Amino acid sequence: MLKKQYQLAKRQKRWLKITGLIGVVVILLGGLGTWLAQENKAFKMAILRVVSPVVSIHLDPEMVSIPAGTFQQGDSRGEDTLSEHPLRKVHIKKFALGRFEVTFEEYDRFAMATGQAFPGDEGWGRERRPVINVSWEDAGDYAKWLSEGTGRRYRLPTESEWEYAARNRGKDEIWAGTSEQEQLEPYAWFNSNSTGRTQPVGSRQANGLGLQDMSGNVWEWVQDCWHDDYQHAPTNGSAWVEANNGSCGTRVRRGGGWTNDPISLRSSFRNGYNADSRSIQIGFRLAQDID
Repeated sequence: MLKKQYQLAKRQKRWLKITGLIGVVVILLGGLGTWLAQENKAFKMAILRVVSPVVSIHLDPEMVSIPAGTFQQGDSRGEDTLSEHPLRKVHIKKFALGRFEVTFEEYDRFAMATGQAFPGDEGWGRERRPVINVSWEDAGDYAKWLSEGTGRRYRLPTESEWEYAARNRGKDEIWAGTSEQEQLEPYAWFNSNSTGRTQPVGSRQANGLGLQDMSGNVWEWVQDCWHDDYQHAPTNGSAWVEANNGSCGTRVRRGGGWTNDPISLRSSFRNGYNADSRSIQIGFRLAQDID
C-alpha cells in the first residue's frame, strides 16, 4: 500500500514538472511572437525607407462613390446654431469619399517618403488609428503626394460634400447613421465611450452610404475657409474660400471627435480651427473627383 502511494506521488510530482515546463514554453513562445511581430514591423519600415526614393510606398485608400443630388444644407432641427444658417439648397456632383479617416499606417508612409516629421500618437498606438496632430496644410500635402504617386487626384472634401455624405445623400439625419441619440453609440466614438482617446477606424457602424466615423473619433479638415454663417455661400457644392470675407487662416473642420458630446457630432455642426495648427482631436479623410 505504501509502495503504491509512493509511486502515485512520484508520478504526480513528475507531471507537475512537465506541466510547469509546458507553461514556461508557452510563455516564452508568446514573448517570442510579440518580439517577432515588433521586429517584423521594424524590418518592414526599414525596407519601406530604403525603397521610398525610387518607388511609391503609398497605400491606396478605400473610396466610396457618392451619387449626385440636391439637399438642404444646414441645421433644420432648430439647434439655433447661427453658423449653420441660413438654410439653402445645394447641388452636389458625383464624387468619391474615403470610407475611413486617413490612418497613421497610411500617413506614416508619406512622412517617411517626404522627410516630414512623424506626427505624435500620444502613446495610443498608430497603424489603424486615425492620424492626428496634422494641420490643414499637412492634410493637403498628403493628398498631393498620394495624387502624384497614384496618378489619381485626391483632395480634401468641400464642406458641402462632407455634410451631404454624412447625411446619407442629404437626408434629414442628425448624426451620420441615426437621428436618435440613444442609438448614437454604435455609430460614433465620443466623450462617453471613447475611453479618452481615438479608436481604430471602422470599428463603429457605417452610415447609409457605407462611410465610417463621419460622426466622432476625430474632427476632419475640409477645404473651406471659415465664414461665420452661410450667407452668400455657394450652392454648387464647391469649396467656399476667400469670397465674402472668408477667413482662410482658419479652415472648417467637421464631424466632432472623441472628446465631444453628441451636439458637436451633428452632421450639420461646423467649427473653425487655425489652418497651421495641429491637434490631438483633428485628422482628415480624402475625396476624389469622378468624371
